[in-house]
Amino acid sequence: MFYSQRLSVLAWTREWGVPAFLSVFCYAMLWAAHPPRQTPEFAYIFLLPVLVWFHFRPSYSKVVTSLLLAGWVYQIGLIGWMRHISPGGMLSAALLLSCYHLPWFIIARYWYPHFHSGGFRARLLIIVGLSAFWVAMEWVRTLFTLGFPWCPLSVSQWERPVLFQAASFGGGWTVSFFLIFFNLSLGSYVHHLLIRRRLAHGFWNRSLCPELYLAISLLFLMVYPYFLKRDTMLVSKERILRIGICQPYLQDKWMEGRATQHKETLRKQTEFLSLVKPDVILWPEASTPYPVNLDRLWVEELARNTNIPIIAGSVVREEDRSYNTMVYIDPLTGMNPEWYAKQVLVPFGEYVPWPFNWIPGLEKLVGPIGDFSGGNQSVLFDIPIIDENATTYVRTGFLICYEDIFPEVPRGAVKQGAELLIVCTNDAWFGEEGCAEQHAAHSVIRAVENHLPIVRCGNAGWSGWIDENGILRDVLRDEKGSIYFEGAGVFEVRIPAVQASVLPPQGDRFAYFCVVLFLAIAFYIRVFRQIIPTG
Repeated sequence: MFYSQRLSVLAWTREWGVPAFLSVFCYAMLWAAHPPRQTPEFAYIFLLPVLVWFHFRPSYSKVVTSLLLAGWVYQIGLIGWMRHISPGGMLSAALLLSCYHLPWFIIARYWYPHFHSGGFRARLLIIVGLSAFWVAMEWVRTLFTLGFPWCPLSVSQWERPVLFQAASFGGGWTVSFFLIFFNLSLGSYVHHLLIRRRLAHGFWNRSLCPELYLAISLLFLMVYPYFLKRDTMLVSKERILRIGICQPYLQDKWMEGRATQHKETLRKQTEFLSLVKPDVILWPEASTPYPVNLDRLWVEELARNTNIPIIAGSVVREEDRSYNTMVYIDPLTGMNPEWYAKQVLVPFGEYVPWPFNWIPGLEKLVGPIGDFSGGNQSVLFDIPIIDENATTYVRTGFLICYEDIFPEVPRGAVKQGAELLIVCTNDAWFGEEGCAEQHAAHSVIRAVENHLPIVRCGNAGWSGWIDENGILRDVLRDEKGSIYFEGAGVFEVRIPAVQASVLPPQGDRFAYFCVVLFLAIAFYIRVFRQIIPTG
């Protein structure tokens, strides 16, 4: 009896243990590569375990089962902070996100065995096709009502600005493409060392692995723009905008009796910042305890007493509609009648999307304000810089909450002439488990893509500013080095001069190119299927 049980365990381990281990190992490295972890180098090798596994041509049922479950665990580890809002929502979102990766692994399982017998041309075709397909799947995540492109592969390199400069030409998609290309080329090199060169004939076939050299060449192409732009990183024709950041760490804002306390926190921080005379003072998303247009006198009086403009994240209510907005309060004229309303609302957090809004009772899922209405365009404010000689203005666009994870939203502000982007968010909902760092990493991509500096103001952190090259210039920290605290500070943000030589934002063109490229390669392989071995 005991012997038969041991045989069953060994059989199960042989059948499922290795697939489970390699799948988990792959995703564990991907998890370690993303913020707040400090090991982005794992992004260069995370695919190696499954590539080794695919060498043995596992069944598709094992591929689907093992990688779907491992991907689910990975996503739970990545976005587990969402459980503070809804544990069920977190588990559902994690499962949905893991499904986006699964088609890539299925196609890779179908194509990758060609490395056993294919020549360099066929191997390169598959490496390029799989790299393009990864980008295509990341782009698809930006679409649809429930689109949630959180933490694409490129985010793992957010503290490596040298690698990020290629995003100036093709967006963050280029970084994801390169990382997959490098993983696959490295996997091919390992296969070459262990297997192919033993079977190859001739000195060149036994000694060389061209795809590895291509990957290294691509790395040089990725970092070369950094050295091209290095001379312009210290330009003299620039303006300095001094922005006071309020990080009030407001919690349970909508609970009865908290309004007076939160107003007092905002007042103290604003008056403290006014002592050093910044050009403008910034409050985070939804910072005022009541809709600001219905409770505006105290904010206007605060701006008037400090003689400094305030840009406040707040709810605006008009008739039966509520908006999540950024509002400009001028010391002389008071609240600006024009405000920016958040365009991309959180499904089930700020509104119930169609067709779910037909289900009775689901409207209770949204916050205490009720269903929000979304804005339909970017609204820019002119922030004054007052010096001894003259007053100049900085055209500023805004992003609220997680709008900076969608590449098309900041591009709307850039097309209207924005010279600076400001992201205001309320991240106190999610604790101190990495959400803030992951969110800030997306702003690094947006800064490089749009050639503009980005200032972030978080309710609990991460507050800081990123220059147009994706370099983290300043971060608000306490005496212990933590980003999570109640405090305030002033950032001296460099507004670069407009450079005619800089390409305009390229949008999602590289992602579109990858979609077409993958489909073309898939069609070619389908028509000339003899290049893929059976089995």
